[in-house]
Amino acid sequence: MTELERSLVQLGRELDYPPTPDLAAGVRARLQAPRRRRLAVLPPAGLRRALALALVALLVLAGGVFAAVPSVRDAVLEFFGLQGATVERREQLPAAPEPRPLQLGDPMTLDDASRVLGFTPLVPADPGRPDSVFVRRDIPGGELSLAYRPRPGLPEAASTGLGLLVSEFRGDLVPEYVGKLAPETTRIERLRLGGERAIWIEGTPHLFFYRRPDGLDTQRDLRLAANVLLLERGDVLVRLEGGFGRERALEIARSLGPS
Repeated sequence: MTELERSLVQLGRELDYPPTPDLAAGVRARLQAPRRRRLAVLPPAGLRRALALALVALLVLAGGVFAAVPSVRDAVLEFFGLQGATVERREQLPAAPEPRPLQLGDPMTLDDASRVLGFTPLVPADPGRPDSVFVRRDIPGGELSLAYRPRPGLPEAASTGLGLLVSEFRGDLVPEYVGKLAPETTRIERLRLGGERAIWIEGTPHLFFYRRPDGLDTQRDLRLAANVLLLERGDVLVRLEGGFGRERALEIARSLGPS
């Protein structure tokens, strides 16, 4: 089931439908009554609300279609999506922002992070426990970041200054939280890892940004990113970023497990 279908199902659960009236008796009474000027009758309040919500559902459906079809998007050549992330291949990208320090949230221990997050953190057995742990709490369920210093097998990435950056959050609660804009020369590959969907992005640096739940402008969050593996693990979206290649990223991803 797609994110759009999930949204429509949830909306359907919230529709306040009134009980079905006895239509046959009403029709017979009208046919037998003398003809007179008919007055417009408004539907009950509950039905009006249901109709309004149904209209919203149609608008959401239309918006989802226009967002997903490349031919009607603004200069988008390809569109890829996971639960929690979208990747767009574009003819032109916004200007690359000036490098600035990463905004990963509050530093804390992995044990403390486990207590405040809305999911169980996943830590890669390879390369092991992180050098630093950060948590952002401005999205539902929170976002975990695990930072690893450069070392053999994890070369320093110019985008982060780290050997590996692992980010995790509840993709089911924020379905399009992470956005990526990639040029035509960037390699984008759909994968399956342990039966679950993944996307590998490699080559020309692409732009990475957050879609804030409060609807604020995301352009200020743009930054260049190195090679990235996005993967779904149940309700959690995991993002691995670094200067390593595809096979090394898959090795790290396969070693992910509960902390």
